[in-house]
Amino acid sequence: MTEEQITLDRMQKELREMPSSPRRLGLCQEFVALADREQARAQQISGRYDLAWAYATAGDPAKALPVCAEFLQMQKETPNTSGDPHLEAVLAVNIACLACDLACDLPQIPLEQCDALLMEFRRQVRTHGMGERLWQSYAGKVAAMTGDLWGLADHLSRFQAASRDDTSDCEVCEAGLTARFMLALGRKDEAINIAVELLKQGKYCGEEPWTLLAILTEDALNRRDLDAAERYATAMLIQPVERPADLRRAGTLLRMEAAFGAGEDGIKVLAKCLPWTENLWDQRLRFYFYLGAADFCQAHSVQHTEIKLPSVPGFKDCPENGLYDCAALARWFWGRAEEIGGRFDHRNGCPNYERQLRAVRRS
Repeated sequence: MTEEQITLDRMQKELREMPSSPRRLGLCQEFVALADREQARAQQISGRYDLAWAYATAGDPAKALPVCAEFLQMQKETPNTSGDPHLEAVLAVNIACLACDLACDLPQIPLEQCDALLMEFRRQVRTHGMGERLWQSYAGKVAAMTGDLWGLADHLSRFQAASRDDTSDCEVCEAGLTARFMLALGRKDEAINIAVELLKQGKYCGEEPWTLLAILTEDALNRRDLDAAERYATAMLIQPVERPADLRRAGTLLRMEAAFGAGEDGIKVLAKCLPWTENLWDQRLRFYFYLGAADFCQAHSVQHTEIKLPSVPGFKDCPENGLYDCAALARWFWGRAEEIGGRFDHRNGCPNYERQLRAVRRS
């Protein structure tokens, strides 16, 4: 074994033990550069898998897309470099799924490219004979985001009929996604039953049923059913809001605070979560957080002209004393939510975000 090969093995072991961070991203970049120089094919391929996920989780996901394409092309040209065909099949399906997922969450990526990535995902599923259930779930997501309810119903049915395999999401995520699809199709009672069963059985993961409960809370607020909103929000907060990935739920919580007096608890949520928006790539999370922040600040401005907060990322001329004009800040948050929602709606050819903005303004 050469010195360079020993170095590659050491680097890969180290980076796979590290949590997601800019430092890990840098090590992944160094690893791929060294593997390319040494023409170490197995490490060139595996390193690109790690690098794609590092870009996706360390805040620069657009750069993951060409790396995903390189991984799939290299694996096609040189199959079975790991000696484990099943593992390589799982990795190929997962990386194709990642590319599709990231593209849909980046409004600057044209819809035609999202469709092409979904079809490449489909090709990987057929090539490797696994991932049908996962693919149907993502095809359903694309149908939902473009307003194709017939397609969504079809993909939901096919998703439920397909068997789970080693590429499938966790069962709780799948249950939450099923319920969200049902909500989009107007099958609210079935969606609520899924949420109730997950809570009753204590089946939780990092994402669900918390996202589902946030959506149910927002729906209840839009209908001015405060009793139902309070029930859903209480259940939603079994999992505390404590990281940037929770900004969707933070926005929901701010809407709850707006409906129930817009007091100090809402200010604490806003102050805690605002720093998370700095350099945040996920525009969907930004949209829901800004929407909740706008609703809260507007409600707070009825009784207060000012609100004391830490620096608001992106807001021009932040006051040194931290006292913001509450109405002006509400307008700024509305503007940011409208801008992000408009970009998604324009890309998707469907007014999903505009409808959500109108619903909050009416509530």
